[in-house]
Amino acid sequence: MDAPQPDPTGPMRLSVVMATFEGETYLPEMLDSLAAQTRRPDELVVRDDGSSDATVTIVEDFAGRAPFPVRVLTGERLGYAQNFVTASRECTGDLIFFADQDDSWRPAKLETVARAAHPDRSEALFHDFALASADGTELAPSYYGLLAERGFGPAVALKGCTMAVTRPFIETWGWPPADTSVSHDFWVALLATAFGQRHNLDDVLIDHRLHDANTSGWIPDASSRAFTEPGVPADDIDLLIDLVVKRPRLRAWTRVFLDAAEKPGEQVNAVAAQRLRRSLRTNRRRHRETRR
Repeated sequence: MDAPQPDPTGPMRLSVVMATFEGETYLPEMLDSLAAQTRRPDELVVRDDGSSDATVTIVEDFAGRAPFPVRVLTGERLGYAQNFVTASRECTGDLIFFADQDDSWRPAKLETVARAAHPDRSEALFHDFALASADGTELAPSYYGLLAERGFGPAVALKGCTMAVTRPFIETWGWPPADTSVSHDFWVALLATAFGQRHNLDDVLIDHRLHDANTSGWIPDASSRAFTEPGVPADDIDLLIDLVVKRPRLRAWTRVFLDAAEKPGEQVNAVAAQRLRRSLRTNRRRHRETRR
């Protein structure tokens, strides 16, 4: 029998976190798509990273008319990774969604993901999405379909704008350390995949815009591989690490995830932790050997 699903109109609180920087061009459309959700968030937390354009003004104007509470945070320049982490720490919801400043969310996104979530579990939820050009023209109706054409499964989908994490997931794993460049999206993707806490939904729930100023515009292809090979089956953990954990961040990122695998102790599967450590060390060794 399937596990009962929580009622998204019940007590579960939904937070949306957005990190902004020089986002005035597409931000109004993204904010309007939040206001049009069939299940509105209980809060939107936005942290701006020192924009010099009208980004903060746009968010503050939206906060004055939004049908839900909006908190606008500003401060010193932190960069993409820590701007998101700092804003995420301020969220109070049971289920936290990450939002890019330049996308457009389809109306049922929050409701669909909330219906699939188990807020009492350590869980990260991912969903499919469409790709759009700068002017909004559809480039691909399904990112998962595009990955399949390139020989990849949904496990290599790393877009933070398609993720939501439960409060127990945060309590288990926390956030990337402040002294690291590890992004929130790869942090969530690798740990959730490695420890069986990842749930992929096939629903296409946002239009992800690709343009010249994208921070997250990377799409893996055969050239993204270092040691895995097209057509040769690879474990999802090995594949994620192979695609992302490379020089010049090899040493620092390997250490961050080795430390993360040690911290939860009895809260997570010891065999899975050992498997992750082995994959990280193997990847590090291979990169070192290629430089000799």
